[in-house]
Amino acid sequence: MINEISVWMIVIIAINLVIAVAAISMFRFLLGVLAGVNTTEEISQKDNFAFGIVFAGGASALGLVLAAAVGGDAEVDYLTEAINVLTYAVGGIVLLKIGAIINDLIMFHKVSLKNAVSQHNIAAGVVQAANLLALGIVINSAINWVESENWEGMLPVLLVFFAAQLVLLLVTRLRAFIFSSRHPGGSLQEAIKEGNPALAIRYAGHILGTTLAVSAAGHLVEYIHSDPLMSAVGWGVVALCLTLTLSALSFIARKAILANINVVEEVDNQQNVGVAYIEAAIFVCIGLLLDSVLA
Repeated sequence: MINEISVWMIVIIAINLVIAVAAISMFRFLLGVLAGVNTTEEISQKDNFAFGIVFAGGASALGLVLAAAVGGDAEVDYLTEAINVLTYAVGGIVLLKIGAIINDLIMFHKVSLKNAVSQHNIAAGVVQAANLLALGIVINSAINWVESENWEGMLPVLLVFFAAQLVLLLVTRLRAFIFSSRHPGGSLQEAIKEGNPALAIRYAGHILGTTLAVSAAGHLVEYIHSDPLMSAVGWGVVALCLTLTLSALSFIARKAILANINVVEEVDNQQNVGVAYIEAAIFVCIGLLLDSVLA
């Protein structure tokens, strides 16, 4: 026989799932409004695979945000629980949009990823989707780190979000510098605009691996409720150190795994997506290892 506690928990779970599924279902409409396009037309009539990739990355990112929002201890009443989950759902969507704007205007300031995606540029779609998924991982980790289920937890989540953006910007500039050093006069952003999918895949792997390393910083830095700013600064400093560690370990692993393979020729020039996937997997694997070892 179901007792009173069980009924209460079932209702709480139902509330969380209804809000989460509704938010994910609404994401298609919201993405269309924010991007200024008709999603049905882009996905089916225009067969815009690039837009579909971005949509998948954004929906997965929102799922990560909602997973963190519905986790943890439930509130004592149904209304409070619903408000808290809605707060993080709406806040997560807003942060994902802000992240997409930062990615388009600051990280890839020389080209418009939004326009490139509208022109069916698969490489631009992969970059944008990776950025959204990376943001979802960061927000998920920040919410779990704060361990606050109400609106007050949004401030430290916001601080960690922007700290992570600085780290991701650093990695983006690092990849651009490496590309320019290998191709004097060349530009990573222009290569993405021209549609090199292999470069986009390698970049996506580096970004996602970095995000996992950034998330691992939460295992080493204690969140202090009375001083969220210093807690976020501490997260950022440790995240930067772990990002540098990830780059160094990935470099060593790549030299061993891809020995006797000219990565520059294969990925940059021949657009070999197979080699690019291997490089991306190396970054992600090292990021997962750092997150697991430090947990």
